[in-house]
Amino acid sequence: MDGGVDGWRSGWMGYEISLDLSWRELEGMDFPPYCSLSLIRDRYEIRLAEREVLLLPSRLPASEVASVLILRYLIGRSKRGYNPLGDWISIKETTGGRLFCSNFTRQAIRPLVERFGRDPDGLARILQEGFAGSRVEGADVAVEVGTFPGILVRILFWRGDEDLPADATMLFDRALSEIFIMEDLTVLLTLLTEAILKAAEEGI
Repeated sequence: MDGGVDGWRSGWMGYEISLDLSWRELEGMDFPPYCSLSLIRDRYEIRLAEREVLLLPSRLPASEVASVLILRYLIGRSKRGYNPLGDWISIKETTGGRLFCSNFTRQAIRPLVERFGRDPDGLARILQEGFAGSRVEGADVAVEVGTFPGILVRILFWRGDEDLPADATMLFDRALSEIFIMEDLTVLLTLLTEAILKAAEEGI
């Protein structure tokens, strides 16, 4: 599937249907009529009564992709909470993840490798300066960045050499799979990749 996050349309339930189901579920919970939260580098306002997710500060409607993901985050965290286990896993270790691993690699991992294969330190700089990331141990470059509140993703990058090409992976705490199903996780991580590439283009 090509086309960035839009390429996941065939794997995700139709956005209109998914949004309606998510709003209905959220409306049936004890949830405040208005709240705001961050997703990667953006901040959003959720208006339950109006069934709106707005990008701040412009107050323009959020994309359908972001809206669905935000609502599913609110539902999953409200139902099950989030208690990190300290067990970092990749997409292929989630239910059904092995079947989608190659598509996920093409959408989220390969673009990072192609862009930063010769400059992994540049990736680390962008993540630290543009995403408030923190260096951690692991690989040649490893940085943790926030996605949703309290939700960290760990990006690991290995430099290439004469024998092996550059490579990368994205890890998250196993507890996150209690909030999101595998398809949601692939979308979240692909959004993160697209945000990183955009930041690189902007010279951050």
